[in-house]
Amino acid sequence: MKSEYKIPFPKNIKFKVAKPTGDYAHENYPEIRYAIDFVVPVGTPVLTIKAGKIIGLKDDSGEWGIGPSFIDKVNFVAIDHQDKTYSEYLHFSKGKVIVKKGDKVKTGDLLGYTGLSGCMDGPHLHLNVFKIKNGKAISVPIKF
Repeated sequence: MKSEYKIPFPKNIKFKVAKPTGDYAHENYPEIRYAIDFVVPVGTPVLTIKAGKIIGLKDDSGEWGIGPSFIDKVNFVAIDHQDKTYSEYLHFSKGKVIVKKGDKVKTGDLLGYTGLSGCMDGPHLHLNVFKIKNGKAISVPIKF
C-alpha cells in the first residue's frame, strides 16, 4: 500500500527523529499527540508532505528558547489538505517561509527553511497532522 504522505525533506537530507519528554512530551497533548520532531540543521529545506492550500503562516520571529513565553514566537506554515486533514510545520527561520497564505501547493513543493523560532531547545522541524473534532485539533498518526 502506497502512503499518501511524503517525507518533508529532499531525498539527500539525513535526519533523526526526537521524542520530547517531560512537560513537552507530545503524548501529553491530544492536539499534537502524533507530531514528529525531525532533528535537522538550521537551513534545511522543508517540503510539503501532501498537496493542499496554505491557510496560515508566520515567519517574522527570531526568538527561541524553552518556556511558555516562546510559544507565540514560532514561525510556521499550516496547510488544509482538503480531505478534512491539516498539517502544520513549525520552527522556520525568520524570513525563510517562501509560500503565501492562499497558495495551492503540491506534494514536494518547497515551503521554506528550518530555523530557530518558538519553544524549542535546538534545531528541528515539528510536523503535525490533525483533524478538527468539536472545534478542536486532534492529532492523527501518519505513515510515510
